[in-house]
Amino acid sequence: ENFAYYRPRGEPLLEKWNLIPDSTDVLLTHTPPLGHGDLVLRWIAQVHFRVGDVDLLNTIENRVKPKFHVFGHIHEDAGVTTNGVTTFINASICSHDLKVVNPPILFDVPLKPGFEKS
Repeated sequence: ENFAYYRPRGEPLLEKWNLIPDSTDVLLTHTPPLGHGDLVLRWIAQVHFRVGDVDLLNTIENRVKPKFHVFGHIHEDAGVTTNGVTTFINASICSHDLKVVNPPILFDVPLKPGFEKS
């Protein structure tokens, strides 16, 4: 299953990821990249598997390299991971059955050199 833009994986979805500007510091998507906050549990079979998008992961790791990538589609794998360059935040606050179970995740975005808060 693929719920990212409701498009099949591969070229149609990669076209969307290719629109992400290289200069992006904070990337917001609905779907997670492969391997970060994308672990689901099939309740009937009690089997875990990853559902993140590999093309999104490649776009993030090989081209865009944002400081933060925030998403939330996979409710059962909320939390924070990193690859050493990007901090991946699955900010889902709800359980699989849509009950609020997780606190919000707060983070600070560092200012670029030459900028200051006003």
